[in-house]
Amino acid sequence: MTAFGLRAFAVVLALALQGVAAKSETFTFAIGDWPPFTSPGAPGFGQHAQKVRETFQAAGHDVRFEFFPWLRSFEMTRHGSMPATFSWIFEEERAEDFLYPETPIDLARYVYFYRRDRFPDGLEAMSFEDIKARGLTVVGIPGYWYQAPLEKTGVVFQAVPEEARAWNMLAHGRADVYIEIDRVGQRHSRSILEDAAASIAMSEPIRVFPLYVLFSRTHPDGLRMKNIWDAFANRPRISSARPAIR
Repeated sequence: MTAFGLRAFAVVLALALQGVAAKSETFTFAIGDWPPFTSPGAPGFGQHAQKVRETFQAAGHDVRFEFFPWLRSFEMTRHGSMPATFSWIFEEERAEDFLYPETPIDLARYVYFYRRDRFPDGLEAMSFEDIKARGLTVVGIPGYWYQAPLEKTGVVFQAVPEEARAWNMLAHGRADVYIEIDRVGQRHSRSILEDAAASIAMSEPIRVFPLYVLFSRTHPDGLRMKNIWDAFANRPRISSARPAIR
């Protein structure tokens, strides 16, 4: 290539790079505190926040995270004052207000947490019918997916308003089982129980839910952000093991 050709190529390349830079945008997400997935004090603001940032950076964009109470994050996105929020389990009625992407951000693997000395041989990922047959009691948060099927099966369900009380009931033997996402439970148990968390073990997953970024139907960036996400996000790996609760 001649010197003139090299200079011409450099000019074309610079113009192309300027065009790419001009198209780069910063997209904002409304999120809440849910360690280790999202947290203002975590490296990169948490595992899910890191994945969102990496995905949009792969498309040549940047992101900004704004932390709010969860309900406010949800409502701001629903009404269009924010373009997206994460991470949420799929619920059919939400599809009227939000755009669900094809690609989930992660998988929520719910497990049984239990005291090691209560079940020294471990606790398998049994069905709720088996929980009932063994006469085990479950502590949990009211309104979560497991409450209605547990009560329908006849399991003794002890509802508490916050996770800290659930962990303390489990640790002090006032309940046999606490149902929670594996990584969330491991983080919370260490934070709440401190050294006593070593006495807590967990089963294999009993149920697995995909978690999603919800994109606003009314915000002007919602659809475009969804398309960027689906084009660049890596799909989480799904285990071949069948969950106990379906």
